[in-house]
Amino acid sequence: SLSLGPNSSSDWLLSSTSGVTFGDVSHANALDTIAMVPSAGWLQVLFAAGLFELTAYKRQWMDGNEIPGDYGYDPLGFTKREGGWNSKELTDLRMKEIKNGRLAMITMAGWLSEESIPGSFPVWHP
Repeated sequence: SLSLGPNSSSDWLLSSTSGVTFGDVSHANALDTIAMVPSAGWLQVLFAAGLFELTAYKRQWMDGNEIPGDYGYDPLGFTKREGGWNSKELTDLRMKEIKNGRLAMITMAGWLSEESIPGSFPVWHP
């Protein structure tokens, strides 16, 4: 039979030079996976993130947008309602998004502390 790729998802290589597969990474502890990714992989991640940040910086500060996160992309028309960015509903949605982001940061800190020091997180989880 003709095979165009690996036989299973664990055969896909993350790095052909180091021989690390996606299956290896999925079975490792969370903090151990950082060391499994080759430096060229981290360089690609930093380059992609830097490109995104430079684009966001340009749209935010060079194009003169006064509201953080307003990059002019609104396919659902949230800002076209009465009151625009200052409407009560949009102000509430923006505050909910900020609170959601803060909760996500606290959750990540708890997850990392539990991975680093087992038993340090005061809530039981499987």
